[in-house]
Amino acid sequence: MIQSPLLLKLGIVHGYANRHTKLHTEIAIPQQVHGTRIAFVTKKDQGKTIPGVDGLVSKDISIGVSFADCVPILAVDPKAKIIGTAHAGWKGTLGGIAGELITAMKKNGADVKQIYISVGPHIGMCCYNVPDERARVFQKKFGTDEKIAVRIGDVWHVDIGYVNYLQLLEAGIVKEHIDAQPSCTSCQVAEFHSFRKDPKEKFGVQMGVITL
Repeated sequence: MIQSPLLLKLGIVHGYANRHTKLHTEIAIPQQVHGTRIAFVTKKDQGKTIPGVDGLVSKDISIGVSFADCVPILAVDPKAKIIGTAHAGWKGTLGGIAGELITAMKKNGADVKQIYISVGPHIGMCCYNVPDERARVFQKKFGTDEKIAVRIGDVWHVDIGYVNYLQLLEAGIVKEHIDAQPSCTSCQVAEFHSFRKDPKEKFGVQMGVITL
């Protein structure tokens, strides 16, 4: 299991499974439709899959998110006792789901200056090659910084993890409150399931979980 040193220091129970570990807990999870909607969940939602959303916010139950190249985000305001999760694929990233998660947490009592974030394992720019049109859309929306999109040989590559990091900063999260450890689920396919790298017959997902 992978854990964030930042959230561990805060005493937050959380973790990301990999190919070799399973997280045995009854959690609420979003359906994950590659959108930007966030749902607030309570005890009645424990163990359920919440339809039509890609993120959750809660004050009293364990919540999670599945991933296999997309960006998993775990968030917590330990003082307000509010947690959040988000699943950011390229569509959700373009739509600004990271900012939507922070907005939803604030609406339910979180203080943006007290929110701490773990950006979990996801595909890196090294392996995330995209069509020219998709790269241009990212550049048009987020700028031409080569940390966002860069042409390697004849192919464009995009860093969706970095774009979510920028969105979190824009939403008001303190830089030192974001833990985004370097990783690439596609490079580290022996450790993580990868949508791009795994053959269809062996494809799976892993979970990220956070609880109070």
